[in-house]
Amino acid sequence: RAEGPQMRRGYVGRDSMTASEKEVRKDDETREMISSMEMEDARKRGGNLEWLAVSSVMTVSIFAGLLGYDIGVMAGALLPMSRDLSFTSWQEEIAVGCLNFVSAAGSISGGTMYNKLGAVKCVKIAVVLYAIGMLVIAASYSFGMVFVGRLIVGLGVGLGFAICPQYIAEISPPAWRGVLVSCFEISINLGLCGGYLANLVVVDLSDSPRWRLLMLLPLVPTSLIYILNIPKLPESPRWLLREPRNEALARDVLVRTCGEAAAGPALADIKEIIAQQNAEEESQGDRGKKGWAHLFEEPVARRALLIGAGTAFFQQANGSEAAVYYVPQVLKAAGVESERDQLGAAAVVGLCKTVFITVGQFSVDRYGRRVMLLSSIAAVTASLWLLAYCLGAAQAGGSAAGLTLFALCFFMASFSLGMGPVTWVVASEIFPLRVRSKGVAFSMAANRITSGTVAMTFLSLSRWLGVGGAFSLFACVSASHFVFTFALLPETRGKTLEEIEAVLAAGSSRYQRFVDDEEVASSPTYEANGSGVPIQAS
Repeated sequence: RAEGPQMRRGYVGRDSMTASEKEVRKDDETREMISSMEMEDARKRGGNLEWLAVSSVMTVSIFAGLLGYDIGVMAGALLPMSRDLSFTSWQEEIAVGCLNFVSAAGSISGGTMYNKLGAVKCVKIAVVLYAIGMLVIAASYSFGMVFVGRLIVGLGVGLGFAICPQYIAEISPPAWRGVLVSCFEISINLGLCGGYLANLVVVDLSDSPRWRLLMLLPLVPTSLIYILNIPKLPESPRWLLREPRNEALARDVLVRTCGEAAAGPALADIKEIIAQQNAEEESQGDRGKKGWAHLFEEPVARRALLIGAGTAFFQQANGSEAAVYYVPQVLKAAGVESERDQLGAAAVVGLCKTVFITVGQFSVDRYGRRVMLLSSIAAVTASLWLLAYCLGAAQAGGSAAGLTLFALCFFMASFSLGMGPVTWVVASEIFPLRVRSKGVAFSMAANRITSGTVAMTFLSLSRWLGVGGAFSLFACVSASHFVFTFALLPETRGKTLEEIEAVLAAGSSRYQRFVDDEEVASSPTYEANGSGVPIQAS
């Protein structure tokens, strides 16, 4: 028997220990045991990346790809469309920007539709709306018909934008959530490159068949995905658990998306949060109150709304949409006259944006949301000042087109490293479960309205301030974005959605920039449940 305990590392004979030394040794062994259990619990909660999660993310990310294609293709299709249908300059701005405003309405409706129908049915409706809208545009022979088609497309894209980031976050293992949600931004950039390249392929066609063909091309992959992939999508386990009878189905989805080891703790966490919310509603006498009021009345929801919607707003307020929609016009202001050269340069910008978004995607879970976003905003601000200088000098006859193209690529690379992917990650994970669908919908609406405003006013703003002056204004907005993010955004890397909700609830009236488990555990109003997730003490 005397030999057994000596196998332990750092063993000291207990007979030779004083009482205090024995107590210290006991405390050390207890701490080691707790640390080992915590590491194992963290591993389980992190989950494994299963194929069903990957395939589902690839399927729903089609909406990001469709929006990216629209942005890229309209940069080239707008020119022949305008000549063919005799658009005025204000009709050009409306044709480009109206989709974003309507997609905001689609996003708001998505918050309600998700609660009633679930993610999968909403995805099906969104795909059908997009296809109908593109067919209407392709058959148009007037500005009015194009406008109607863009409205229908916008509803579909907006609904998809409201549903898909949240859906991806809810089926993703916590350790992979940043990477998987970032696939949404990667899809935007792949679609953007596809649109730019499609413009180059058909550039030699006459105006009418050229832009109509560009409107019809995305219907081929959209139809295939609708028939082959969407029927295989699993429903969100968090949506399923709103009804207790769906617990077995929700557990099955968790096992197939996060792995067997993570499914049990994840299921317990979700049920705990739902039970807590139901208890709060019963105590307040507002059971069944599912409207938008929760989003604006609850302190935790308001805090999440400021962070999520604010981040989504600033992503588009820096002029990124103008830079990709109007690349040919920007390069023309820099002295590039050939339409083929303008479209070729636009393709280079799109390729640069896509390459760097891949780097950003795999860095967001390694370095954290704050580091990636703040670094990206700082670089974007610098690139906007450089772009403003280049375009201002070009108008004075003193800047080369090559330097302007470099500034555009610098802008897109900086944007893609952080602002592009991190925005969707933050918006999809920051909201409490009870208001998540509406919070994400509101954030996406803010993002689309801002995007539409920039797209619809850029040409007029450029005539008023000059192209260089417009980008100087965007640089000032980007600097404000840095201050906002530094002051308000917490670090959520590696936490489950339920832990993020608890962290926000545990915060004081100030906004915690850096959060960890010790901060939550030390809160006097919170205690941990069996799975290690902090819950409000009764």
